[in-house]
Amino acid sequence: MHSTNQATGSIIEAHFLELLKSFKTATLVTRDFGGQHGRPMAIAQVDDDGTLWFLTDIQSGKVAELAQDARVLVSLSESDRYVVMTGEVDIVRDPAKAKDLWKEPFRVWFKGPDDPALTLLRFDPVDGEYWNNAGAQGIKQAFRAAKAYIQGEQLKDVNDPGVHGRVVR
Repeated sequence: MHSTNQATGSIIEAHFLELLKSFKTATLVTRDFGGQHGRPMAIAQVDDDGTLWFLTDIQSGKVAELAQDARVLVSLSESDRYVVMTGEVDIVRDPAKAKDLWKEPFRVWFKGPDDPALTLLRFDPVDGEYWNNAGAQGIKQAFRAAKAYIQGEQLKDVNDPGVHGRVVR
């Protein structure tokens, strides 16, 4: 992935990936004939290029929807940190990769990494955007908001890659 701003591109990419790797769950929004359908999903792995891996049941509704339209939206949020990405999902049947991604908490849904129902979803992002108002970034943002309020002004977007950035593949 690369940022749309060349001057701060590597900083934005680094913030994006650091933030992305901090999430444990995501909402995967697929399309079906009736519209969109969002589902919370445990993240199995985040690759260094922003690719996300999920485990699911081959018989699930999401797999049927993805077979018809692989375009999805992935939304992540937690404690004043947010990421939204669009891209496509590939349905992957790879027992070796399933073993590599396996974590014991997945046993809630599957018998093990060799479960015949287990399939992988590989999300390849096309673009993404993040907002980070947690920790020190949140304190800076709160200070800017308080200052704007006291001065009777509206808070303006600040070009701070620690707070907000957009990346495109």
